[in-house]
Amino acid sequence: MAFLPGQILYHDYGEHPRVVHTRVVLGHIENLDYMIRTPDGDMYVETCDPSNIDLVGFFVGADDGSTPAGVPAASVYGFPPMNLQQFNAILAEGRVEVQAELARRGIAAPVAAPAALNWVLAEYVPGHKIGEEVQVAPGMVQQGDYGLHVMTDSEGTNRPVLVCRIAPNDLDNFCETRIGLARLSEAAAGSDRYAGEDVRTLEVKYGASGERLRSFKDTVQEMIQVEYDDFPLAPRTALPYVRAIASVSDSAYAQHLSWVVQSKIPDGDRAIHEDEVLSRVLDLAVTFDSLNIANLASFELLIRRKQLLAEAHAYNPSSPSYEGADHFLGTSYRPGGAIIVPELVDHVAKKLQQESQILKEKRKQQEAKGGKKGKGRGTAPIPPGGKGGGGGDK
Repeated sequence: MAFLPGQILYHDYGEHPRVVHTRVVLGHIENLDYMIRTPDGDMYVETCDPSNIDLVGFFVGADDGSTPAGVPAASVYGFPPMNLQQFNAILAEGRVEVQAELARRGIAAPVAAPAALNWVLAEYVPGHKIGEEVQVAPGMVQQGDYGLHVMTDSEGTNRPVLVCRIAPNDLDNFCETRIGLARLSEAAAGSDRYAGEDVRTLEVKYGASGERLRSFKDTVQEMIQVEYDDFPLAPRTALPYVRAIASVSDSAYAQHLSWVVQSKIPDGDRAIHEDEVLSRVLDLAVTFDSLNIANLASFELLIRRKQLLAEAHAYNPSSPSYEGADHFLGTSYRPGGAIIVPELVDHVAKKLQQESQILKEKRKQQEAKGGKKGKGRGTAPIPPGGKGGGGGDK
């Protein structure tokens, strides 16, 4: 079986306990030998075939990036999370090493035929994508590798659009460059003059096998809170909360498990199941969906619910108190390992104090009204000229 650069292989050398090592194919050398790269960054030639006498197991990674059948995920020694740009850099470095190895062995490197150049769309057009291949008309206006091509958009409007001539293998880099320029764009007038990146999302990163993969702790360090004038919830606690999680655990779910054990909440309490679901949602949002939850009102509300559950069970796990729940829906640690942001606690306390003051004033008003109606009640009348205690006139 021939392997292409970028494919992931799994080599089992028979170690105990079992460890299955991932390998990225960098290029073919000769016969069954390939230049490979290890998770530690080493590059060398290895026989990539079950016939390799050093191997007790040889597996080929699936196209979707999943672990091959017969390889326990817990035993895999894999590559750290990386984005597409980092993965392409590994392949580029590998191509240089492959050429050097072929030269050392005196093997002539295959001569690649020059790639045909394609015209692609270089700007946004409704109904079309940047990088989409177009068939340009003869005699169009052209300067170098750029030209003006008349195109019909999704609304039926014909207009000239910018196109560029590139090699097919440059498409990824071309599209990334054009999107980057769009983010840096600034207008000379208007109320919305900047494009910028979406502050609600983060860059999607991939593992060595091609699967989406982000570290919870590393991702939290990337998050930046952007202030909105119309953010619907105050104070904002999402960022300090996930930072607190990252300081004590590897994920929200891991912190949930620690909280359940330390707080001694009775088994079967509905709060355990609710907090578990919320924790898993939080983990997926950060590690798979690549969301900057610090700037999402929906996750501010979700995190407030988690904090309310923690606060309710903080002092009496078997008899939770949800006092102040209306104000819930700051990083410090409550009894039992729960996390409550101080800013949120202060906010709730102020609201409860305001309510208490209002009730106090109402009671005073009621007592004042009651005092006027009952003036003199229960007191014997004093006779005229008397002092109240004697009988009649003497």
